[in-house]
Amino acid sequence: MECLNDALAKMQLLVRIYPEQDFLDNLFPWFESRTAPATPEELPALLSLPGVSEKITEIGVRYIVWVDGSSERTDGGGGMSCAVGPGGGGCFGLVWWDTASVYETNIWDLQKARSVGAVSADASGMSYLPALLVPVPLIARTQNAACKGVAEQLREFFSESRAL
Repeated sequence: MECLNDALAKMQLLVRIYPEQDFLDNLFPWFESRTAPATPEELPALLSLPGVSEKITEIGVRYIVWVDGSSERTDGGGGMSCAVGPGGGGCFGLVWWDTASVYETNIWDLQKARSVGAVSADASGMSYLPALLVPVPLIARTQNAACKGVAEQLREFFSESRAL
């Protein structure tokens, strides 16, 4: 979420980003994990509860972007050996691993009380840790790439025609 908030903050959006924690605090307890709607179909029932729609109107939120996803290590191999002795120490070897990041968002329009779109992004890459005396990590930034992909798609979704 931090990556997505930072990426969206840098873009010239016509919509204001309402911080997640502020939203949760203002709408306590309706959007806590145990009471929040799990699907767009459950949103109308939540909005019909006393005080929910009024509070959402009061804070000026029209859309909720629900983000789900993860980064996982999918494969790997290699080996490394390190030793320390009276004359010094060091490592020798190569370790590698694949990482895949997949993020999906569902965009809910609170005025229409329904899902109005979804975007997703995924990225994969291979990280290496070669060592000839000192290990040097070369990390694939798959989470960052997927985050930027989602942010760009959200920017397009909330273009001028949708924001008005």
